[in-house]
Amino acid sequence: MRLYQDSKGHWYGTQAEARKAAPRDWREVDVPTSKQELINWLSVHEVGALYKALAPEPQPPAQPSPSKLNPYAHSWVSWALESLQRGNKSDAEEMLIKGLKLQKGEVA
Repeated sequence: MRLYQDSKGHWYGTQAEARKAAPRDWREVDVPTSKQELINWLSVHEVGALYKALAPEPQPPAQPSPSKLNPYAHSWVSWALESLQRGNKSDAEEMLIKGLKLQKGEVA
């Protein structure tokens, strides 16, 4: 059985209820269906008791923004990609190295 819980500790029986009451602020929780397992699960998870806020789900590390790439380096890297897509690996490698050196400030 599935229940839905928001970050404030409110429980919902259906996904539609969770979406309506807490848009984008809920998660799906698998709940046992046998009576004894359900009672144990409810006790362990303190359902119906005062609730401690959900710990935030771990977020993947942020990827560097493409806008942080030096415009000159970006042009060399873009050109390298186009060359690579055409099958010209040796030119692509040279252009990519030049773009990376520009990004690091090694080339004026």
